[in-house]
Amino acid sequence: MRHIIPLFLFAAVFISCKKDIKTGDNYSFYHWSTTYHPTEKTDQLIKDGGTYKEYVRFFDLVVDQRANSVFPIATIQFDEELQIIAQEIIPVVYIRNEVFLHKDAGRKNLNKLAKNTAEKIKRIQNKHLTGKVAVKQIQIDCDWTDRTKTNFFNFLRILKKEMPGYVISSTLRLHQVKFKERTGVPPVDRVVLMAYNVGDLGDVEEVNSIISNEVTAQYLEQLEDYPLPYDVALPLFEWGVLYRDGKLKGLIRDLTPSLMESAFAKAGKENSYKATSDSYINGIFIYKGDDLRVETVNKEKLQELSSLIKKASGSNADYETIFYHINSPLTLKFSSDELSSFAQ
Repeated sequence: MRHIIPLFLFAAVFISCKKDIKTGDNYSFYHWSTTYHPTEKTDQLIKDGGTYKEYVRFFDLVVDQRANSVFPIATIQFDEELQIIAQEIIPVVYIRNEVFLHKDAGRKNLNKLAKNTAEKIKRIQNKHLTGKVAVKQIQIDCDWTDRTKTNFFNFLRILKKEMPGYVISSTLRLHQVKFKERTGVPPVDRVVLMAYNVGDLGDVEEVNSIISNEVTAQYLEQLEDYPLPYDVALPLFEWGVLYRDGKLKGLIRDLTPSLMESAFAKAGKENSYKATSDSYINGIFIYKGDDLRVETVNKEKLQELSSLIKKASGSNADYETIFYHINSPLTLKFSSDELSSFAQ
């Protein structure tokens, strides 16, 4: 017994010390790039988050106007020699709202659309993930409307039948929380509240369309009473919003200081710029005189948004926080402790 007691005490002290170490076990990330290529940086982000989950966009469903049919695009490409640090991957399928207005999403074709979607998810999973990582949940990202909700909800019901044993989740926008009686509640196991992109991109006078806590606060009154379990997605990205003659022309991602200096000069407002020459940046044509608004997310605004959601969730504040997205350069500006403090 004299030998056992010291060992026991050592174990107790070791466990006690471990409890004091912050593990950051409360947040995950979306992966939105079309190439799944883990890096030392992205692996560390997943480790720091502690959930070891990653929400990976598998493909999009869009309407091909020339073929007048619904097609998958932007299918994820996995590295052949894949080493995955995540222990669970949640496939995400982004579906443009127009899909559920198309004939392929009519009553006769909805079964085929859902079946084809399920089969494509399973093909990707079986080829790249089986035996390497758990896949327990499928998420569908669609900003449904009054006109599309019937087809979208029926699609979700059929998809659930096609994928027995999987948790089926969908994304949820703020207006679908506040006006759930009109927009409906999707027939899924859980939802993810997308707490960003709340402004009007088309408005050249908009200040920041990514994050506006004043606007968001107006939509959270009924969050605690939402009838499905929910998680929360917070923004961790930035972009440039390009206007020509006051009209939206596109979004420029991955702007760097050198790119900004080569084509733009500071304009009147704090985050506004004017194109100084014709150029081509990240797939977008820029013409001299175009206006650019650079939108980002800072620590103060993100902390405020996080607090708003925690307060509005009340007794239901048992949700997972997912940051969008893991490949954003903005992740380098936040420490793991800061991200953990923003999470639930």
